Amino acid sequence: MGKYTQLSITDRQRLYVFLEMGVSVTEIAQKLSRNRSTLYRELHRNQEPEGYLPGLAQQKADTRTGQSRGRKLEKDPALHEYVIRALKKGWSPEQISGRMRFQKINYYACHETIYQHIYKSRHENLYHYLANKKPKRRKRYSRKEQRCRYGAIRLITQRSAEINTRKRFGHWEGDSIEFKGTKEKTVTTLVERKTRMVYLIKNNRKYSRGIMNNIKNKFESLPKKMLRTLTFDQGCEFADYPHLEYQNECKVYYCQAHSPWQKGSNENMNGRLRRYLPREVEIDKVTQEELNLLAEKMNRLPRKCLGFKTPNELFIQQHKNDCRTWD
Repeated sequence: MGKYTQLSITDRQRLYVFLEMGVSVTEIAQKLSRNRSTLYRELHRNQEPEGYLPGLAQQKADTRTGQSRGRKLEKDPALHEYVIRALKKGWSPEQISGRMRFQKINYYACHETIYQHIYKSRHENLYHYLANKKPKRRKRYSRKEQRCRYGAIRLITQRSAEINTRKRFGHWEGDSIEFKGTKEKTVTTLVERKTRMVYLIKNNRKYSRGIMNNIKNKFESLPKKMLRTLTFDQGCEFADYPHLEYQNECKVYYCQAHSPWQKGSNENMNGRLRRYLPREVEIDKVTQEELNLLAEKMNRLPRKCLGFKTPNELFIQQHKNDCRTWD
């Protein structure tokens, strides 16, 4: 079945003509390529005592459309202000909706209502605040898969099944973000699986020992047991895993070839970061301090997978409760 569309004024005029000719609703549905229940519903909702009139039926339909959920934000100034303010902070409609429910505010709009408002209020150009910045809603395409570049490694299939439950802190996923115009300078992204805490590291060379050293230095300020495992894809920049395992006393795992989805938390974060670090950005002009500020911004965003808590909130709670008692 094709995509459903509302009846147009032309459809209603044809419906009126066929009714006047005495054609049954079932036959009209076939002629209009519509489900007969659609036409029965149209007659039930829009028919006048004197009969079905296409002009009046269209007016009624237009009135109902104007009173739909998409206009909810226009009727509630407080809700509208909250949503616009959150959009300008970089929050997605789903994060805004979930955060309102989490905070138990006395007004609420679901994420679909917020999306409808964004795309119906084009004069405000609200879609520019979305990650895609597209005037129409489209599917995202998966990032390009990488090929396996070396042999004997510890695959993710050898990783403990307990890690998949996300019950323990300290299991991280890592990846690289690349940019146009340079193959050497990259940004390493590190995401903790339980809290979705993210760290960003700027690399001036795509050299494995240097990148692994940068990762080692990033974790130096954390207790050793806050870094239990690291999972990478099979990019050449992550080849020197023995050095990292020796320095940090952790285990390093790798996704299977052509399977970046196996470290989904990191892939999801990379998609979010591309909003602020598109491929066209001049990475030479981006400092580590700016990357730290961006990581802080991402760690303050409410996440649906965390019950709309922020990674920072969960990290602080985890640190207070478990840091001194981990075995």
